[in-house]
Amino acid sequence: MKSHYFLVRELLDNQLVDRDKLNLGKIDGIALHVAKGKQPRVTHLESGALVLARRLGPRWERVVAFFTRHFGVRKDPVFRVPWSKVTRTGIDIYIDIDGVKSDAFAWEHWLDDHLIGRLPLAHEHIKED
Repeated sequence: MKSHYFLVRELLDNQLVDRDKLNLGKIDGIALHVAKGKQPRVTHLESGALVLARRLGPRWERVVAFFTRHFGVRKDPVFRVPWSKVTRTGIDIYIDIDGVKSDAFAWEHWLDDHLIGRLPLAHEHIKED
């Protein structure tokens, strides 16, 4: 991996891809650690509606924060990926995370449990062992 990045150009809004090559969404934010007398260091990549709303302004952030508090299904409205989990960068950002088991798929799991799973024959194609 490269040692230097143009953060906004090379990371922000790029696709996150997990170890199984599943798309997990776009990178909406980059978290930095700034220590006195040292260079800033990337600690996490962030994804989620709340992070995107922060980029649009404080009013949008408040609106989205309200909705994620009352209607969100994730434990944390922001999906954070530690920089140490990034394995490859480029057009897509590859991370060493199982996306299906992560919070990135929280809405999909919720929909499956509460809506799709209740439909007749919804999981008939899944064979039981």
